[in-house]
Amino acid sequence: MTTRTQSGPPPLEGVRRILIVRLSALGDTLMSSPAAQVIKEAFPECHISWVVGRHAYPVLEGNPYIDSVYIWDGGLPSVLRLIRELKQGQFDVSLDLQGLIKSALIPWVARIPQRITFSNSREGSRFLATQCVTVNRTIPTPSGRTLAMLASLGLPVNPSRHRMVLYLSERHRQVAHQQLTRRNLAPKSFVLLAPATTRPQKHWTMDRWAQCADRLRRDLSLPVVLLGSASDRPLLETISSLAQSPIPTLWHLSVKEACAVIEQALLVIGTDSFPIHASVALGTRTVALFGSTRGDRFAGEEGVRVVDHPLPCRPCGRRPTCGGLFPCMRLITVDEVIGAVESLLGLTFAER
Repeated sequence: MTTRTQSGPPPLEGVRRILIVRLSALGDTLMSSPAAQVIKEAFPECHISWVVGRHAYPVLEGNPYIDSVYIWDGGLPSVLRLIRELKQGQFDVSLDLQGLIKSALIPWVARIPQRITFSNSREGSRFLATQCVTVNRTIPTPSGRTLAMLASLGLPVNPSRHRMVLYLSERHRQVAHQQLTRRNLAPKSFVLLAPATTRPQKHWTMDRWAQCADRLRRDLSLPVVLLGSASDRPLLETISSLAQSPIPTLWHLSVKEACAVIEQALLVIGTDSFPIHASVALGTRTVALFGSTRGDRFAGEEGVRVVDHPLPCRPCGRRPTCGGLFPCMRLITVDEVIGAVESLLGLTFAER
């Protein structure tokens, strides 16, 4: 088996069945979602399938550009079942948008004849591909890298139109509306705080979240809600206890129900995690706090303000060099965040 670098468009004309592999996580799966739209528009008759981890499946559920979704659970029985199903699918091409050994193994074991990935894929996964595509290493996001790959493959890409796709049903919206009504909150009247992160180097301090909530309520007369998952409940309750008065919390909703709350918020404040990407996808104003990762992914996005501080150690990603001090996040002040909110909602406040 040989791996070659892309030097021209692959023979996608006439391809009947394409498999996209992006297993996780919620935010990265959402940022990769424009791939299906680009392919479907270029080849309307093509059947597009996607392999995704169960936790991230809700992000793809209902996507009108995806014909079928395969669930990857990670365990051996699940993998064997998945491989059998993929072999029956008779796919012509796979696109590995994750670039890890686990994502490369799936189409390789399923014997998909044409397997495309990035030339800088990690863990040696490129050696399981039949074709590698080189994209600019400085592109900071899965969405940018995905669109760059598809453009290199000869597909027409328009970043202003090929954007993140997040489908919400009326049931999701009804649940969100009920939860907000119980808390006496009207749609587009409240600020949603999403403090939970997957890594400590992306975390803003709990006392500043509480101070931010106090300032929003006292100075801007804006109701505030804390959003997270069930595992985030202790964090949300601690922040609420630090505030001058308790903050309503939402921690028991499904992924899509939480997204429906995000859709109904006036504005979302969060760190580099799924809620801010969902907020951008749904067209809700967003204040994004960035430290160890890069915030330029939102450059030029209407309705988004990034709050960060340039430091020579940024971005450090998963390898912080500050010994757990995380000055990149501690430098972000409550005043800066409130200023970003006022900037986004300036017209609204002028009319108050």
